[in-house]
Order: sequence, then structure tokens, then C-alpha cells
Amino acid sequence: MKNEQKKKCKRHAVVIGASMTGLVAARVLSDHFEQVTIIERDQLPARVEARKGVPQGQHLHILLAKGVAILAELFPGLFEELVQDGALQLTPADFCSYNFGTWNTRFPSSIRLYSQSRPFLELYVRNLLTAYSNVRLLEACEVTQLLATENCAHVTGVSLSYRGEEQRKEELAADLVVDASGRGSRSPQWLVSLGYPQVEETSVKVDIGYTTRIYRRRPHLSLDWKLMAIPPTPPCNRRAGMISLIEADRWMVSLVGYRCDYLPDEDGFLDYARGLSQPDIYEAIKEAEPLTPVFTYKYSTKRWRHYERMSRFPDGFVILGDAVCSFNPIHAQGMTLAALEAKMLDVHLRQHSQNTSKQENKFAQRLQKAIAKVVEWPWQMAMGADLPFLETQSKQTWIMRLLDCYMKHVMKLTTTNPLVVERFYQVTNMLKSPLVLFDPRIVWAVLQSIETSI
Repeated sequence: MKNEQKKKCKRHAVVIGASMTGLVAARVLSDHFEQVTIIERDQLPARVEARKGVPQGQHLHILLAKGVAILAELFPGLFEELVQDGALQLTPADFCSYNFGTWNTRFPSSIRLYSQSRPFLELYVRNLLTAYSNVRLLEACEVTQLLATENCAHVTGVSLSYRGEEQRKEELAADLVVDASGRGSRSPQWLVSLGYPQVEETSVKVDIGYTTRIYRRRPHLSLDWKLMAIPPTPPCNRRAGMISLIEADRWMVSLVGYRCDYLPDEDGFLDYARGLSQPDIYEAIKEAEPLTPVFTYKYSTKRWRHYERMSRFPDGFVILGDAVCSFNPIHAQGMTLAALEAKMLDVHLRQHSQNTSKQENKFAQRLQKAIAKVVEWPWQMAMGADLPFLETQSKQTWIMRLLDCYMKHVMKLTTTNPLVVERFYQVTNMLKSPLVLFDPRIVWAVLQSIETSI
């Protein structure tokens, strides 16, 4: 960091939550603040282990290519360490998917991804972060309320309650407080208690359930894939399955049901896998050794809290990640969006430190508007993918129906057309805008596809 920036560096930032969102936010803040304190309710495990505060952590996670690029920039050497200790590098050519009655044709791609369990990734990121001398982590500690100036225009810190043997309370001053506490965020209530209006919300009921089990990979079984997905085929089939190689030469298998079509119990795991539209996941695991019990996770409603629409918002307070917008986890957008939002935080902090105008304020409000722009198109993409399973699908406008028809043909072309495949993966990995799917060559291919199907 340049000397000039160091002089403008604020003293203390507090991050609520040691989730992936909290970890990447804290890493960014470490470049701008003399001290960064992460407050985490859980007692964090010292080894690779799922924890109570991340119930979805026991299920299959994919860090998209844009997220890989940002984490590699923030944590140099991270992926080299992960691969050295068992994570797998893969490309879309290692991804096998069954769509529209056929298996995808796999083409070479420059996109690089990594496959590992969520606790494995989170532990390595946390260890690299806490090696920074100006970052500290307070575990088994809960933020109970925000502290603010007398007129509540500026957040000045947090009240803490220690959950361990100490059972004590404390007030912690901060120049900036970042809420990265996830879907259970209490920011809406905290803001109301400071005199701000209730935040507007957009909520969409999806009723999706995950059931996951880890297996020992069957030796001597020849595979031409590292990740396999069998998506649902709406409206009749609401089940999906995914199997991925993870560290320690294991398979993580997640079975997914929309609209409450959940796995009934542990004994039904293999039968549920056999009931997918293709039997390949079942065939892979039917004789494999299960290493864990079955873990379940149910997600009813995706929710976007529109802090960007609030006419007033306190400075010194920022909200990121699932605390702003929680997505249907099947789309694997969460960790990558957290990384994108952390980069947006970095950009705004750098701009703020270089601005000498006394009138330059409302930093937090401007940042929340920028975060909303980051969220917008992933939200729309996820809405399009979820639409066939939603009760509201009949309310589509003609433009939505036209776009839905176009995207279905784009999806079909991903089974045969190399250009469409590469652009589609660039979009789904958040490397490019969805507008690249309207390249004239792709539009022409779609029109030919429509003509053929008539």
C-alpha cells in the first residue's frame, strides 16, 4: 500500500460473521484499516469440519471461475495449497451433464475451476487470512446491536456478547462495520431500532431440499468426468443429482428435490438416486462405501433485501453477501457473488480514501447501490432457471416468455455447438455478461434450431 494511502487508512473495521463473505471482506479491509476484527458466533473448527453456522456447508459447493480469479488475487498461493492437499483442478470438459434428453458434448475450454468441499476451502482461506498481523478473529461471540452517533446517522461500533465461559458483554468501537452474517442477518431489525424504515424485500418461494452423502471413490472404476449433474426436467421431474470428486479421493453426492419432493429418509438415498432421469449417479455409488451419514438441508425462499432503495442509510455500516441477497443454492452463485461484492468494497474504499471533498459522504449508501448492481443479473438468471418450478410462472409477460424460449434453445445448443458452450460457461461462471449470449452467431444458431424444431 502506498504511503499516502496508509495515512488515510482508518483505524478499525469490524466484520460480523466468518463466512466466506466475511473472510473475503476482511481480507479487503486489511488493506485499508490498521485493525480488522471478525466476530463469529461459532467456535471455529481447527480442521476440515462442517459447523453449525453454515448448515449448507455439508453439501456440494462450486466456486465459479470469477470467484476463483478473485480469491487467487486476494490470497496468493491458495489454490496451489488446495491442490497440493487434495483438491482437484477441472475445466468444463470434465463436467458431464444430462440436458434435454442427451449428454452434453464436451469441448476444450480455458476456464479453470477447483473441486473441494466447502469446509476444506473455508479452512484454508481462514488460515491464510488470520496470518495477517492486522486481522483478529473473536470466536463464540455475538453482535447484539449496533452503536451509533446521537442522531443515528453514523454507526460507530457494535455491542458484543461472549457465548463461552466468559459470558460477558462488551462494546467495540469501529470506523466501519460490515454485516456478513448471512441469511439470518439482524440488520433489518438493527436499522429499525436506529430509526430507519423497514427494508423492502423481494422474496420468491422455491421449496428446494438437499440431501448429501460422502462416499469413498470406488477403486478401478474408469471415469471420464470429475463432476456429473443430472438436472430436473420440469414440469414432471423435479429431482436432480450431482456427484463430484473432492479432496481425499472421495465423492460428494447431493440429491436435490424441488417443490418439497425431498428424499424421505436415509434408507431411501440409493432409491432416490435411481429415480433420477438417468441412472449414472446410482450406478457409480450403488456399491461404493458411504463415509458419512446423510445430511439434509431445506431452503424455502430466496430473498433480496433492497437496502439500495432506502432513502436514508447510516454511514459506517455495510451489508454484504446473503445478508443482502440469498440465492437458490442449486445455482452455485453465493461464494462468487461474495467475492465480487468484496472487490466492489475495495474499489469504493480506494475511491473514498482519495476523495478530499468534505461533502463526499454517504459512502455506505453508494456502496449498497453498487452491490445491488452486482446482484442484479445473477438474480435474473436464477429467476429464469427457477421459473418452471414456481407457482408464479403463469404470470410471465410476453417478453419473459420470448426470452425463456430463446434461453431454452441456447441450452439445447450447449450439447452440440462449441461457441455456445464456451459463451454459456463464461456467463454462468460470471466471467462475461449474459449479453454475449446474443452474439449474432448464437442468435442465428438459435433461429436455425427453432426452424428445425417446427
